[in-house]
Amino acid sequence: MVAASGLAPPRAAAPCPRTRGGLRPGFLRFVPPVAPPPQQLRCCASTVDDSVVCAAASKPRLPRVVGMGSKLVGCGSAIPTLSISNDDLSKIVETSDEWIAARTGIRNRRVLSGDETLRGLSIQAAQRALEMAQVKADDVDLVLLCTSTPDDLFGGAAQVLTEVGCTNAFGFDITAACSGFIVGLITATRFIKGGGVRNVLVVGADALSKFVDWTDRGTCILFGDAAGAVLVQACSADEDGLLGFCIQSDGNGQKHLNAGTLNVESILFNTNGVPGFPPKKATYSCIQMNGKEVFRFAVRFVPQSIEKALEEAGLPASSIDWLLLHQANQRIIDAAASRLDIPSDKVISNLANYGNTSAASIPLALDEAVRSGKVKTGDTIAASGFGAGLTWGSAIVKWG
Repeated sequence: MVAASGLAPPRAAAPCPRTRGGLRPGFLRFVPPVAPPPQQLRCCASTVDDSVVCAAASKPRLPRVVGMGSKLVGCGSAIPTLSISNDDLSKIVETSDEWIAARTGIRNRRVLSGDETLRGLSIQAAQRALEMAQVKADDVDLVLLCTSTPDDLFGGAAQVLTEVGCTNAFGFDITAACSGFIVGLITATRFIKGGGVRNVLVVGADALSKFVDWTDRGTCILFGDAAGAVLVQACSADEDGLLGFCIQSDGNGQKHLNAGTLNVESILFNTNGVPGFPPKKATYSCIQMNGKEVFRFAVRFVPQSIEKALEEAGLPASSIDWLLLHQANQRIIDAAASRLDIPSDKVISNLANYGNTSAASIPLALDEAVRSGKVKTGDTIAASGFGAGLTWGSAIVKWG
């Protein structure tokens, strides 16, 4: 059944049943029974030529321990130097600062320029997160690059971890657009709990400016580029900083927000008579968005998602110290806060300065809030990401 918004509501099974202590039955929140001490599992030695792999890669690794909790111990961010104001955009498309600010809350956004790259921003954000966490790069076990706009179609995590110096880490990309960081954060905690890794860098980074139609005032006013990162570290189970979470997807809403592939003519003209060959060259379209439907989706499902995560955590909404939503539209943020009865002074928002930075928006806003002293050790944060796919998810976490 399709809701009035045009999006199918979550299935009845979605509420994520809970148990005492905030643990989820099944593999997502599995706590293994008491067992004999685990074998001394170590990362396998590299068989690649030593001239290619740094000597540090052979550093002995500590035994893996499953069933550990996770805590956020460091964060960092990076933004491009070029700032584009609403007044700047009014010279390109028919709009104004007043029109944009009233509908979105956005005043400025940062855009990659010159020699800047998304990989460069990701590296800076990761390095700053490690510095705050006081963790050495070669002590990182896993790097998750949450992005839908990598510099390389095949992914960028491996390049980021190499440049940062994470010589003992494995890395891969996570593509979930504006939900990407939340998906990455939850994935990191599952690798710690089920895989026994100790330090995970989660980087959220996007450069949607490369896929914006700058003649379309409905989308070009919204997006900016940035990167943010957190260091997630293993801790004892009773110190677990991930108190509850809920993640969901609904492909029925993909038509409302996407950047699909386009086919163009092949450069090969002589096909030797083979029909339909070669395939047409593919390129990506600009971002396509039905703003009204996306707004309805977010206002309805984001508060529900946070409520489910709070239910798993066994906490009331009043226990939230900070509400940190994906920075897409100030009206969405305000509506969710109102639905959850969270006062405005407990809402983190930097949307006015950066616009929608997709997977970077939550860690970017978190980094600013931590470094300014707003978010303190032990604070409970309700974070939620939502966007293309359609995908959405929430996590209730403690900082530090």
